Amino acid sequence: MLRSRRSLLGTLAGLAGLSTTTAGCLSFGGGQDYRFLASDLDTPLGREFLVANPASRRAETRIDYTAERKQAFVDELFETGTVTAVQWPLTEMTYWGDHARPRPAFVQRDGVYYHIHVEEEQVDRDRWLFAVERTDDEPAADATVLREPFSSLSERDAAIVQAALDAIYAGNDGFLGEPEFDELQPVEYHEGMDPDASELVPSPPFEYVEYAEDYYRPVTDRRTVSIPKRTFSLEQVADSAEAFERYANETIPDVRFSDVSVSDAEREVLDAVVDPENYSGHNEDHPLSDGLDAALAHLGIRAHLRPASEYSGRVEFRNAIAEYEGDWYRFDLLVNPKDVN
Repeated sequence: MLRSRRSLLGTLAGLAGLSTTTAGCLSFGGGQDYRFLASDLDTPLGREFLVANPASRRAETRIDYTAERKQAFVDELFETGTVTAVQWPLTEMTYWGDHARPRPAFVQRDGVYYHIHVEEEQVDRDRWLFAVERTDDEPAADATVLREPFSSLSERDAAIVQAALDAIYAGNDGFLGEPEFDELQPVEYHEGMDPDASELVPSPPFEYVEYAEDYYRPVTDRRTVSIPKRTFSLEQVADSAEAFERYANETIPDVRFSDVSVSDAEREVLDAVVDPENYSGHNEDHPLSDGLDAALAHLGIRAHLRPASEYSGRVEFRNAIAEYEGDWYRFDLLVNPKDVN
């Protein structure tokens, strides 16, 4: 299942505040159009994709779902074989050029192994949003100023304010499309949060927030947002660790290079990129060499790849899984068109 890159960008940005580095903003060595990378998988292949604790998956929101809510999703999944949830990534989506694809995912319970399948659609929801914007204005003497540790607020409201501040420092812009918020980073009141129980919307009880020696003004809005809705289902695939590994080895790989014809030029590229002492990978300008072109075709990337000059920004193909010379590897192709740098 592929979905649009715009949709994926929104989903990943929904995890804003978790990292100060966003995918697609990587540093490329040598200023070349293509960077081909590989990393070895140290564990058995199936174990690499086994979700040990599904309830620990973070929701794609600035404020995570409660542990109880996520556990309820997991319980329903095992009890009925299926569960539907919004903004909860039991299976991860990874960049695949202009699209995204689900990362293989499996779970185990009581010695039985299951393959997690996912169907996804985008749905619209009306949500309250809370954000803060930095201001150079000094608050008036009679202004209401919220200061750390935000003890005048409920625990949930304090967490919302902190998340809005963290989002600014993380430099992420959420998954809210193109609206009047511009560069603000709103916190969304998702379906696990009750806006009626919050003092922050529609109008917070303060005019400024003082934080890290700066002042911020609160901003609230109610808006329709587009979010991912997923239905997960379980397929029983094995009743032992050995049988599970056999299944994983058969279904996960994009290619086994030992099963296909590999030219000398392709082998030269693969040998270079899997070399543990080669940290920069294999770099080329457009057009692709015969060796890299063949490797990407075997990995399933070539069919989705356009010439570098046709991309308006950096593009990534992530997590192609393959066997080479008896070992398992994760391959990535990073496209960095020079004419847009």
